[in-house]
Amino acid sequence: MSFFNDGITPLPRFLSCSAGIAGSPELASLLQGEVCLLGPWSFWPDRNRVFDAVLGWGMKANTTKAIARAERLKLPFWRLEDGFISYLGHPALGDRRFSLIVDKVGIYYDARQPSDLENLLNNPQWLTPELEARSVNLIDTICTHHISKYNHEPVGLWQEPAGSIGKPKVLVVDQTFGDCSVACGMAGPETFPAMLDAALQENPAAEVWVKVHPDVVLGTKQGYFPVEQGQIKGITDSRVKVLADKVNAQSLFPHFDKVYVVTSQLGFEALLHRKPVVCFGIPFYSGWGLTDDRVRCERRVQKHTLASLFAAACLLYTRYIDPETGEPCELEGVLELVALQRKYKQPEVDRLYALGFSLWKRAFVKEFANGLADEVEFVPHHRAIQKRLAKDTGNSGLLVWGRKPLPDGFDTDSMPVWRMEDGFIRSCGLGADLRRPASLVLDDRGIYYDATEPSRLENLLNTFELLPEQVQRGETLISLLLQQRISKYNLGTSGSAPFADAKPEQRRILITGQVDSDASLKFGSPVIFRNIDLLVRVRQWLDEQGIDAYVVYKPHPDVVQAGRQGHVPEPEALKLADRVVTDCDIFDCVSQCDELHVMTSQAGFEALLQNKTVHCWGMPFYAGWGLTHDHMAGSGIDRRRQSHRTVAELVYLALCEYPRYVHWQTRRFTTPERIVAELSRQRLSDDAYRHSGWFGRKHRKVQFLLEAIRA
Repeated sequence: MSFFNDGITPLPRFLSCSAGIAGSPELASLLQGEVCLLGPWSFWPDRNRVFDAVLGWGMKANTTKAIARAERLKLPFWRLEDGFISYLGHPALGDRRFSLIVDKVGIYYDARQPSDLENLLNNPQWLTPELEARSVNLIDTICTHHISKYNHEPVGLWQEPAGSIGKPKVLVVDQTFGDCSVACGMAGPETFPAMLDAALQENPAAEVWVKVHPDVVLGTKQGYFPVEQGQIKGITDSRVKVLADKVNAQSLFPHFDKVYVVTSQLGFEALLHRKPVVCFGIPFYSGWGLTDDRVRCERRVQKHTLASLFAAACLLYTRYIDPETGEPCELEGVLELVALQRKYKQPEVDRLYALGFSLWKRAFVKEFANGLADEVEFVPHHRAIQKRLAKDTGNSGLLVWGRKPLPDGFDTDSMPVWRMEDGFIRSCGLGADLRRPASLVLDDRGIYYDATEPSRLENLLNTFELLPEQVQRGETLISLLLQQRISKYNLGTSGSAPFADAKPEQRRILITGQVDSDASLKFGSPVIFRNIDLLVRVRQWLDEQGIDAYVVYKPHPDVVQAGRQGHVPEPEALKLADRVVTDCDIFDCVSQCDELHVMTSQAGFEALLQNKTVHCWGMPFYAGWGLTHDHMAGSGIDRRRQSHRTVAELVYLALCEYPRYVHWQTRRFTTPERIVAELSRQRLSDDAYRHSGWFGRKHRKVQFLLEAIRA
């Protein structure tokens, strides 16, 4: 069943009396149609236009007017609501929804009348083994990552008080005062104290914890249980505790034996975690044989499994759009993004001192580093950080760029250090052009290009045991990168032929240059660390091996375009190579060569994706795993690298596990696959910029800087 337009059927048109509904871009995407505002002055819409329905939000009081207008216009009235998994954060914090319920009969939380969801559940002919199996997998994902309707609260931070450890506990769930689902669920204000009394009587040996609603915690609404100084007003039983912490509710379930609700969605989430749920109202998930129901709904006649209930509510009844693209998607795509935010937003320290970052880097560093700490504080230089550290109260960390030195006397045993560097899929354009990176790495062991000591990536490559689906993801990502021609910087255009003059019998050799001052050469290529030396050594090696080769030398873009250190004059380079190319796309150069020679260049990694022979004259992160010809073998550096890896395993660990990716439109963590799609789109729009001349490039450089600083 699909709720989305097939691209052939004309888009539907809707009317709404709500400016919020009519003006919401994500609602238009979720509805896959046009929403027009029907104001009080509009006695009749444009008679030349055909409308499909009038829209209103749930059971709000202002829907009465919209229903009357629908009747007058002889149009159906459809009710809208947020889906059961609907935000990466919280709407009160400015987040936009990515799921929507459209009910043409009623609305799921109104038990006084049928709804589309209730009708689905009463007539489950739609249920297939495939849909049920899909639901089982999705429930497992939701429970593993503690995914809820709102996903702004930290996971796993709640700890049982010392006096509560080991005692049985039940959870009683409060709701916001006046919540439509309470009255529509055959309950009222008096139901909440009755529910609390029942929880106390039915669980005489248990502590009873009242969970305050997230909106009450945020201070935007009131609940049904009045809380004063950490206690429920009027309750003297010492077994009653108040849980008002800012914590993801799903991470609480392991601590509790039973959950009591009126109509809260938290009861549905407790079912997903296999907890017994007692319902004192009639929520959408009661009456199907899965809950202890204190109020019955006679219309609900079917029995359901947890998987079939989930399939109806979250797969058939709810529609989704991708939070990044705004395009229709399935629930799996949404869960992937929520899980990523969960993964990277688990603070390890309270405060992170970011030492010596330029204004330019400060414009993007926080998005990548915020997940490590509750607060990121930029400190300009070593003297300033030493003053901060002298006053530091503990549980802080230090962040530095790359291999920059630490402050004198800094004790790495007493404070964790993270080193930050560009990732391997960076941007459409150079860092020298002030393009924000789409990926960065944060390494708490070393940094990937420093072969003198282990890094977190090296540790992953040595020890990480991949699941079959992770290997498959690596293989799929390789195909995607090759299909979209994505590399680190994504410069140039396709169609170049760097080896056009090579004879058929000649081996096609590509040598890629680097910036001579690059830290990866200092720490990863101690023997050959200049472009001219690499050219000389490769030519000597070819002569020693008696190889008839056509050699192409490609300087690094930063050397050519930004004047960075490492320029080899073309006449000098042509004494050692047959051709020097500066405007050829690296993808074409690699795809047309037989083998590639590098010091530590990432081009070697990209060549492995194309199944090319790669010779490393230094020890880059991808060397030493049985995939490359390592001319520094036996140096001592490579002896730490004990595992043999496939290219798919290398790609998964280097591109999926090691870096962090940020989508700059949403400023959220994202996946390498999504970044590949975004960079492909950017590259098409940036073609004019690449051919705009010196003034045009400088103009865009200023634009990039302002874009980053203002963001």
